[in-house]
Amino acid sequence: MSSIDSKSIQQQPSKKSIFIKLLALLSIVRWYNISLIIVSLYFVQIFMFNTAKRFFFTLQSLDTHFYVLSIVLSIMGGYLINAFYDFEKDMINHPNKTYFNRVVSKKSCLNLYVFCVLSSIILAYFINYKIWIFISMLNVALWIYSHKLRKKPLLGEISASLLMISFFVGISVLYMKIDKTLIIFSTYIFTIDLTREIIKKMISLKGDLIVGEKSIPILFGIKSSKYIIFYMMISSILAILTLLPIIIETFISIYFIISLLIITVNIYMLHHARNAKHYERINTCYKLIIGLAILSIVLY
Repeated sequence: MSSIDSKSIQQQPSKKSIFIKLLALLSIVRWYNISLIIVSLYFVQIFMFNTAKRFFFTLQSLDTHFYVLSIVLSIMGGYLINAFYDFEKDMINHPNKTYFNRVVSKKSCLNLYVFCVLSSIILAYFINYKIWIFISMLNVALWIYSHKLRKKPLLGEISASLLMISFFVGISVLYMKIDKTLIIFSTYIFTIDLTREIIKKMISLKGDLIVGEKSIPILFGIKSSKYIIFYMMISSILAILTLLPIIIETFISIYFIISLLIITVNIYMLHHARNAKHYERINTCYKLIIGLAILSIVLY
């Protein structure tokens, strides 16, 4: 009995350890962001990029699923290499979250990064050579961003937003078709995501100062940075006001009206923002805008 009990006691921590490591890995690769990107890629292909008649054709196409999976693997690789470079700064900015980062070692992050990148490129090869080139270039761009561009004030934020909309640009490469609506939608998402990227720098100001990393608030000052965010918010509002007359008769206009109201409220919140918690609330609102943007594609 004692030998059996000792074995069961030894197995329990092992199972718990594997479960914690799995949770840690999901946290590092931002499973919630990955989930939103998967939904958005399918929604764009089904509701925006194709007609309703091609609904089942899109879902039955292996190229569609291979493309989504290769993009997801590339993004996971990007998050893993970011975690590798950002460990010290995250210990300061997000001490509660870095417990998971400590569970997965830096060596494991690098090994998983290589696996994700190679798997995404291999999958892309089975679609066509143009997608293979696109996915290969995307992985190179993600590494350059993590290693170099991410630390460049403003250039880092712009490149992060460009990388985000590149996932949708790849759909045009997949189908060899340029869609005007997709271009407008991608441009709008770019402006929203760029605003959020700058807001995130306001949140991580303390950590950036300690580790000596230059950012927009450090380089230009808090007051000037708030003006940059303000002008980005105004640009988004102008984009919505330009787009609304074109889509006012469609259901997707509801989303843009809601976004217009949220951004207007956020301008007021920005004016009164004084610390990281205030900027965190604005960041949450922008997460909501991006999430609703993805779900609203079905209304197109």
